[in-house]
Amino acid sequence: MNIKRTKFDVSFGYSRRMVLAFLFAFFATVSFAQSPNDLQTASNLLRTGKYTEAETVLRKHLKKFPRSTSASVLLGVSLDQQDRFSEAEKIYREILVKKSKEVSALANLGVLLAKTNRGEEAIKLLEEVLVLAPGHQQASYNLAALFSAKKEYRKAIPLLERMLGITTPESRPTSEDSALMLSLVSAYAGEGKKKEAIAIADLLQEKNSDDPRLNFTLGLIFADSEHFEYAKLMFERVNSKVPNRFEVLYNLGLADYNLGLLDKSREVLKRALELNPESSEVFYRLGLIASAKNESENALGLWLKALELNPNYHEAAFLLGEELSRNQAYTNAVQFYAKAAASKPENLLYQIRLGVNYVRLRQYGDARAVFDREQKTHKGDSNLIYLQGYLARAEGNYDRAIKLFEQALVGMPDNADILANLGFLAYQKGEDVKAEKLLRKTISVDPKNLSAHYDLGRLLMREKKFDEAIPILEEGAKFSTNDPGIYYQLFLAYSRTKQKAKADLALMEFRRLEELSRPKSGTEIMNSQTGDSRNEPLK
Repeated sequence: MNIKRTKFDVSFGYSRRMVLAFLFAFFATVSFAQSPNDLQTASNLLRTGKYTEAETVLRKHLKKFPRSTSASVLLGVSLDQQDRFSEAEKIYREILVKKSKEVSALANLGVLLAKTNRGEEAIKLLEEVLVLAPGHQQASYNLAALFSAKKEYRKAIPLLERMLGITTPESRPTSEDSALMLSLVSAYAGEGKKKEAIAIADLLQEKNSDDPRLNFTLGLIFADSEHFEYAKLMFERVNSKVPNRFEVLYNLGLADYNLGLLDKSREVLKRALELNPESSEVFYRLGLIASAKNESENALGLWLKALELNPNYHEAAFLLGEELSRNQAYTNAVQFYAKAAASKPENLLYQIRLGVNYVRLRQYGDARAVFDREQKTHKGDSNLIYLQGYLARAEGNYDRAIKLFEQALVGMPDNADILANLGFLAYQKGEDVKAEKLLRKTISVDPKNLSAHYDLGRLLMREKKFDEAIPILEEGAKFSTNDPGIYYQLFLAYSRTKQKAKADLALMEFRRLEELSRPKSGTEIMNSQTGDSRNEPLK
């Protein structure tokens, strides 16, 4: 089971500091011919965060000099910094109607659009700025940040390299701007250039090796790009400088988990939990570790606690359903699948699992309602068509099931589950030649497909090809951990070929698994209910 990692926000967003950086660039090139004292005063007020005072000065200035582009741009900045985005945008656009190539207005409008979630428009404007002013540092910086936010690192990297003075893969940066270097580390890491990312990170470490904030940020960057070895190193370094910080221990625990160090991860996360005993996230992660170590009851308890602390924690609800389903506790699983599906209705996997669980419980009407609803949203989705066939098979409507499976096979021609189901249905209808062909193809596509081995073995047994059936069934038994049926078929095959010792062992295993598959008592795994789970989708 893969851990669901927190998506760390390591992009360099559009802060007020960045907008003021545009302001500094603007003043570096503007001559204050008209009442320079007003503009200089407004500039100083903006630099010190006194936005309303700056607005007052600028509006007075514009009454005297209504055509002052410089004052209008600064007024737009002051409004922007007060989160009066529509007013600021109106001013920038009015400037651009008169002066379409006004770099400062284009640049500041680009930042505003980025802050108001209009990234594509922002990119176009900032690219236009760089055509007009190729050396515009702030436009380059923010354009790179936008590309990084979209995970288009390949476009961000040359912008950042140019600003840092990196001309060849071997050259060191000529600039020591830490923010730019961090941005480049993030872009390199996101693009999979681990070597290059570590090289720049190491340069940052040379200058600021004792800065825990820098090391923590580097840890987040490398964790987000799944370079967990370096992330772990950074988090450990932070923990040595600033011990017993929840955020540090939590992320160190996640890095350990993703490196497969389950015991170490559990130890670190428990220490984090001591610092924040109400953290649903830590209970959730500890549940993942317990599940990975096959500690089902422990995992269930931890996820229940996570859900208690955060009733909207749909991931915890879903994994409760998964763990209960894995233990065949379908009656209890359905409530958690339903909760996850209601909390996150757009998540198709949640809806599919809910529908499949309804089928297991023979609540066919409920299953159909789920699948029909999702089919409307995801028209032509082959997996949903397969699920409709799976439902039809469960209801005993084999002709409809075959039609739907064949339709799904067009979109997924090598899907082992579809082939196995068609093979099973052909076997049920007595079409042995067709069934054998489909089941053998299933095994060629998925050599570990239990149901195909089981059904092919049964078919060969029906045809009295006992010697041929035995190796098929023996191979299938390797993939069966809780299904008694295949051992019963082996018992029959060994008996027919007079292999008494093997027949006795197969019968013993059949009886053991039969007993295990009986519904458990109310004290076991939250009142389990069993069902036939062969040939189910999305295992």
